[in-house]
Amino acid sequence: MSKHENDKFQMTEPQAIGTRTRYAFWLTAHEDRFFEIVRSMGCVAFVSQPDNNCALVEISNQHDADEAWHWIRTELEEESKFVKLDKIWEDAISWLL
Repeated sequence: MSKHENDKFQMTEPQAIGTRTRYAFWLTAHEDRFFEIVRSMGCVAFVSQPDNNCALVEISNQHDADEAWHWIRTELEEESKFVKLDKIWEDAISWLL
């Protein structure tokens, strides 16, 4: 099982699952925002509840599994470039502005 790694998340390559030829991969991330982004994507049929920061992501049968996987990876890589501040820092910046 090959893993594609980033500092903030990891994705395995999609594999066929079940009898309906749906494809899925494992997403590991330490921040919930990555799971939330994947849940909101139209090419994703289902995301399991993260267990130990790892969730199973099923790709919809209406989408090519490889193209969907690359699109998801691109979106997560873009999101990983942004630093999420703690609430206390967001409040401090808002107060200063």
